[in-house]
Amino acid sequence: MGLGDTLKGFRKKAEDAAVEHKDQIHEAVQKAEVAADQRTGGKYHDQIQQAAGKVDTFVETLDAGDGKAAAEEPGGVPGKPPAS
Repeated sequence: MGLGDTLKGFRKKAEDAAVEHKDQIHEAVQKAEVAADQRTGGKYHDQIQQAAGKVDTFVETLDAGDGKAAAEEPGGVPGKPPAS
């Protein structure tokens, strides 16, 4: 098994863990959203809310069994370029 296969295995394990703990992830994202909004005085409220929505959508996409769908869409995952 090569390095690529090992990395694919790690990705699958990470996706499974995210699906298993999706409620905890959702709660953490909400808390981070509130904290970031408070620290910025609401100046970036829309951007913070949009980023939180993308995270929730990505986790829900993983739960649907197709982790690549959100990553391939433009703007699917913050900080991750669309797949080619």
